[in-house]
Amino acid sequence: MKKVFAFAFAVLMFAGMANAQLGINVGYAPQTYTNTYTNGSISNTTNTEMTGIFAGVNYNMPLTGDLCVSLGAQYRMNSNSDEETLLGVTTETKKSQSLIDVPILFNYGLQFSDDLKLSVFLGPTVSYALAGTTKTHTYAGTTTILDTEANWYDDNSNRKALDLSGTIGISLKYHNIRLFGGYNMGLLNLTDADNTTLKGTNIFVGLGYCL
Repeated sequence: MKKVFAFAFAVLMFAGMANAQLGINVGYAPQTYTNTYTNGSISNTTNTEMTGIFAGVNYNMPLTGDLCVSLGAQYRMNSNSDEETLLGVTTETKKSQSLIDVPILFNYGLQFSDDLKLSVFLGPTVSYALAGTTKTHTYAGTTTILDTEANWYDDNSNRKALDLSGTIGISLKYHNIRLFGGYNMGLLNLTDADNTTLKGTNIFVGLGYCL
């Protein structure tokens, strides 16, 4: 029975690939990491806001009728910078992160004309962080006091690289141009630290070209 299901799935995938449409995408995706530390009845929450951009590809394959599934892969970069000065001493903090996202999005479209189509999409997105660092530069005037760099994902870190998000959004396609936007909600705790929860969310807007 398992072989029958596997064969049927392979046939459907092959048929879908035959009619699949390849797209290339770029966009803007500001990221928010929410860190919540709980100690008894006391809870403290802080947010880290990061600017994000992405670029990638996707295959949109028909399933049945107007229902399709889009399989994609994209490279995303997040960054953040901050500066504080106290008693003549300035500390600059720069955070950067790079990730690979793999969205699997089911989409249903409403065709207004041969050239215009409106679709809604939802599904899971798996993300894996390739790198993440926090760099600090402390100085007074032209004199450097301290430079540090922390790796988010080294052996001494409690931060996790793998994340799973729920994704929902809408897209508008005109001829071969696609404008889309949506929301990603992180579902996994991204830290092993005691009494701490770290989750990521982002909104995104993008522009695609269907080949």
